[in-house]
Amino acid sequence: MHQLLWGGYEMRFWIKKENDREPIKSWETSYILTINRDSGSTMFSSLPSIWYHLDQQVISPVYEDLFIIGMSIFALDKRVSRREFSDCWTREIEVSIPVLEIQKWLPTVEKLNALLSFLTGDVWNIKFRQTDAVCSKHKKKNRKRIDVSKCDCVSLFSGGLDSYCGAIKLLAKGKSPVLIGHNEYPKLRYIQEKFCHDFQECYSEQSSVFIGFTAGARAPVTQNGSALTQTENTSRGRSLLFLCAAVSIAGILGEETPIYIPENGFIGLNVALTNSRKGSCSTRTTHPAFLKEFSEILQLIGIRNQIYNFFAFNTKREIVQMVTNTEVFKRGYAETISCAHPCLARYNKNGSREYPINCGYCYPCLIRKSSLQDVESDGKYSSKLMPSTFLETVLESERSDDLYAILNSIYRFKNSSSKDIRRLIWCTGKLTSDEISKYERVYISGMNDLIELLSSDPGMLKYM
Repeated sequence: MHQLLWGGYEMRFWIKKENDREPIKSWETSYILTINRDSGSTMFSSLPSIWYHLDQQVISPVYEDLFIIGMSIFALDKRVSRREFSDCWTREIEVSIPVLEIQKWLPTVEKLNALLSFLTGDVWNIKFRQTDAVCSKHKKKNRKRIDVSKCDCVSLFSGGLDSYCGAIKLLAKGKSPVLIGHNEYPKLRYIQEKFCHDFQECYSEQSSVFIGFTAGARAPVTQNGSALTQTENTSRGRSLLFLCAAVSIAGILGEETPIYIPENGFIGLNVALTNSRKGSCSTRTTHPAFLKEFSEILQLIGIRNQIYNFFAFNTKREIVQMVTNTEVFKRGYAETISCAHPCLARYNKNGSREYPINCGYCYPCLIRKSSLQDVESDGKYSSKLMPSTFLETVLESERSDDLYAILNSIYRFKNSSSKDIRRLIWCTGKLTSDEISKYERVYISGMNDLIELLSSDPGMLKYM
């Protein structure tokens, strides 16, 4: 067994760059990512400390393994640039990950590689090796306890509109959720905590607890000191870590505790807007094929917590309509963040630099606007321009890419038969005939919501 750093883990990985011969896979030629409790760690997360504050001196080994795997994929996804490879997209990554329960994980390798390839669009070759290091072990000391004793489920809580509506739906049904979020930037946590405070006020007989965790990765290095200094702007690995964190918290609550991942089916399906955008950077974590395969892996390793997306066959607009009359929705929906780049406003040369704020012109923002047509006339966005004015103002700027792609998808939609639409849905991932039928309705409704949104601007008619 390779000697690990004290109190932590080393992930060793190899990549085959453009024009490279097959790399010699030895410890000396590998890149190294470490997660320890010292300043030299190249991966870091607050999640192990959160387990401790939940009264877990040591977490169950298989849940810790799941976190380490999720953290490794997250770090590799952020720190291995696609620009290093011939097509500037498909990465070939072989990684050796230390685990505590190796006999449970070895039968999952084939499924896990396929799952990760579907998630990130890369070629993965996962290797497991035995370790006795325990990341979750803490020295006994005074701690501020997080009380989740009254909670009965876990729900992913990004601070976006879908997860906000999902929390409201759970509370309206009498549930008491732990709302778990990944804090990508400091101000997001304040918004999430405010939402949770509002939930507690409006549903005072139940419990809702927000738990936010951080995660990051520095440049991986080899033993001779050479580093991969470029970064990658994709976020698919982040969403996997988000889900692994939720599973670990559910395991602390109990092995039967359910996990909810509220996401509208239109986005979850992730139909490519155009043929050239099939390699989209958007997440696939809520695609039903991904959730099914991930759940099967959990079963193989003995984790019994079930994962549900109760919005799988709803559009975002339909989700809003489910909760729009509740007091808590009216309080906070405008503050939710659905944007692909909510912090860009701080670089605005003119006007307010308030952030985070929805930009109003990216794909998620346009879906958001289409879902709120029955609720708001003028939302909180950094760009207040009508779509036609926006196109005329930004011209060929990258900021207009999503809107042009949506216009292309609308043209394709208007000229598609039911058979064509079902083929588009089938191409997103493995689905049953029944699922394809249900998603056909979701896709048609979602596209019609976008058409209605853009048609409300007379200047857009010439584009449509």
